[in-house]
Amino acid sequence: MSGRPAGRAYGESSGPSGAPTGRTALSVVPETSQAAGAGETNRQSGGHWDAEFLALVDQVRADASLAARCGLLGRYDVPDDSQRGVGLFEAVAFQDTSELNDSGWLDRQEAIVRLEARLAALKAEAVSGYESSLRGVSADLGHRHPEPGDRDAEPGERRWVAGDLRSTADELALVWHLHKGAATARIHTSCELVHNFPETLRALSEGELTERAAFLIVRELSVLDDLDAMRSAETAMLEWARSHPLQKVRQQAQHEAARRSPEARSKSHARAMDERSVRIFPNSDGTAELIHTQDALDASAVMNSLTRAAAYRRRQGDSRSMDQLRADIALARLLPRSAVGGPVGKADAELGEEPTNGADATVVIHATGAEIRALIDGEEGTGGTAEHYGPIPQQSLLKHLTRILTVSLRTAAGRSRLRLRLSDEPPTGRPDRYTPDAAVDRFVRQRDRTCQFPGCNQPAEFADVDHRVAFAEGGRTTTDNLHCLCRHHHRLKHEGGWVVTSDPDGATTWVSPVGRRYRVTSADSGVPPGRSAPESSRLE
Repeated sequence: MSGRPAGRAYGESSGPSGAPTGRTALSVVPETSQAAGAGETNRQSGGHWDAEFLALVDQVRADASLAARCGLLGRYDVPDDSQRGVGLFEAVAFQDTSELNDSGWLDRQEAIVRLEARLAALKAEAVSGYESSLRGVSADLGHRHPEPGDRDAEPGERRWVAGDLRSTADELALVWHLHKGAATARIHTSCELVHNFPETLRALSEGELTERAAFLIVRELSVLDDLDAMRSAETAMLEWARSHPLQKVRQQAQHEAARRSPEARSKSHARAMDERSVRIFPNSDGTAELIHTQDALDASAVMNSLTRAAAYRRRQGDSRSMDQLRADIALARLLPRSAVGGPVGKADAELGEEPTNGADATVVIHATGAEIRALIDGEEGTGGTAEHYGPIPQQSLLKHLTRILTVSLRTAAGRSRLRLRLSDEPPTGRPDRYTPDAAVDRFVRQRDRTCQFPGCNQPAEFADVDHRVAFAEGGRTTTDNLHCLCRHHHRLKHEGGWVVTSDPDGATTWVSPVGRRYRVTSADSGVPPGRSAPESSRLE
């Protein structure tokens, strides 16, 4: 981060809120006027000033002019600040921005970045404190309850605490509005930062590092097993950060780790391979990004294969761009030919490769009986909802229904890759039996689409169908009383002290072991599949 604006403190003063801060006020114009007046008086009286004092007067004048325009917020951020940035926050929060120029706005931005760094340090310390308050035995040891000799839980890991199954990752993920996996990674890095990288934490607390830079230092240096080597690398990194752009902190940290341990890069690669994944990120325009993290050489081989196939088609006269062809060919290789269709289906055969059928895939279209009747009667309707996407217009619904009928007639088995679900006509089933019949089970899975724990996106297809009100306590096996929970959150509900209640609008409210409330909106309530914002209130 860039250096602070130059300036000197001129004695005790109050902050923008009126409280004493021990720092110079936003405007030093009054003091400047006094100094300037004294200089003029002595000049007029024929006095002689030495060069040091004249330089001081010029500095005061320059500071006053700059303070009048941008406030010199850096004056409120002092080293080893016992108030941890309170004065700087007050200066930013109450600064008069009506006459700021470009320099003033940049000064304000820099001050805000420094405050964000200080808050990040406080956040990491709070994470570590929360983890310590729930110290317990790991629940991932292959048996249901704690046994003598069991190890303590790792940061973010499920644990037994006083007979309850607790998951710090799930609970903090709801507070942070993050996915559980991302929360787990943040918990682990925060605890590493607090316990094993004290100087990096201090630099973050002082606003000398950004949160991203501090976390990268922790991540890249934590592969070092020797504590002395880790401390030495940390010191070198902090010294480097004082004079280099933080955009290159990852590469420098990797270099410092490799200098001290030849195995560091191999350990880092193994850790990254353990975290490999395929993720989907929906866009707002009806498209989505599919991110496949894999070994660099394997990823390069896949890219080269797609490029080769795309170049072949271009030579055959295909008008699509290379990017479009690579995307279409990748989709054709991943999905069945009947689901994708089109000319790309011949790609592998043209290249002398064995054709594959891809993975089986079914997309469910959710629509009410009224929406279907409006479509049949030629009346205007609201359309329906496509799984993993959201609301679709009536014309799109008509197109997909036509496709369902066409594919069903053409295939020998009569199976379509699209399936229609009438969302307002649930099957009756057998309410007095514990296990739901096939029709009820299918309806609940297609309705919920994902695990119904707040923020979880595990597909309902692989989840457990659970009674909201336990069958043994009078709950019936009906679609209204059933919901889908992945095995992890199913255990958390029954063994972790979470309470689930149904709301009149079809939503459910989850109450955590500490009384925090989180509301999950039903997919059929008119809201697109997803999660409403968690409520942060506690139970009285």
